[in-house]
Amino acid sequence: MLINDLNIEDLYKEYKNYGLTIAYYLLGSMTDAEDIVQDTFLKLKEHEKSEKDITNLKAYINKMIVNRCMNELKSSRKKKETYIGTWLPEPILQTFNSEPLENLIQSDQLSYSYMVLMENLLPKERIAYVLRNALGLKHSEIADVLNTTTVNSRKLLSRAQIKMRRKSEKDLTVNLQKNYIEQFILALSNGDIQGVTHLLSNDVLFAADGGGKVRTAINIIEGKERVLALISGIAKKFFFGKCATAAIINNQYGIVVTENEKITGVFCFDWNSSSQTINKIFYVVDPSKLKYNPN
Repeated sequence: MLINDLNIEDLYKEYKNYGLTIAYYLLGSMTDAEDIVQDTFLKLKEHEKSEKDITNLKAYINKMIVNRCMNELKSSRKKKETYIGTWLPEPILQTFNSEPLENLIQSDQLSYSYMVLMENLLPKERIAYVLRNALGLKHSEIADVLNTTTVNSRKLLSRAQIKMRRKSEKDLTVNLQKNYIEQFILALSNGDIQGVTHLLSNDVLFAADGGGKVRTAINIIEGKERVLALISGIAKKFFFGKCATAAIINNQYGIVVTENEKITGVFCFDWNSSSQTINKIFYVVDPSKLKYNPN
């Protein structure tokens, strides 16, 4: 297949969601993912007159997107070092009946808490991890994308899995998540945060991302009492006139906070199925990370 035989507009419609899936999980930002995907197809359009032969179109687009994400990952590491407060991935909101970007992202190894952990991976480790766990690519295919050997692809994935091992447990059941979320919302709405004490592990962590635009905790807060005090303050100071509702966020239950139908905050959770408690609470209030809504 030659590039000049392709209809770029049709290709964009067909592969847009596939590309967004890859770029989002590599970058943790839907805004950046959209830029990457649009740039990829613009480059394809510029080469419409090329006589280059493509044997596997999906793999070709995949490789173009990954290469652009690789460059972005390298530059973003430096940006995050000067970021105000804690940098958290952009949460993806879904209605209860909506389809995810791609059915393949339903994996519990790509939930929001995994997205946070993936920040510990080097660019090539992250690429190997995402391509294997999100797309199910073979090591020979990953090696081709990364211009390396199959052996090295296996090593990259192994290193990534070791770093991700801290999140080895499966999440709580959907019904239990929903139950916890409902209790959490009730506590937030009533300002009775002590009502969720039993939901939190003793060493629970609270991480917030305001991006320097919204006032929130800059440092990660650790320990049940300190986290409860912080959430209590949030409920009393910031919930007047706002509404908290359950939502599907990165294929898990979370909480969306709205004011006049505008999203002002999102709570995501890391669940511990063994103790049936919440290990970590992620609170995103940076307005630039609350813009994306596929519905």
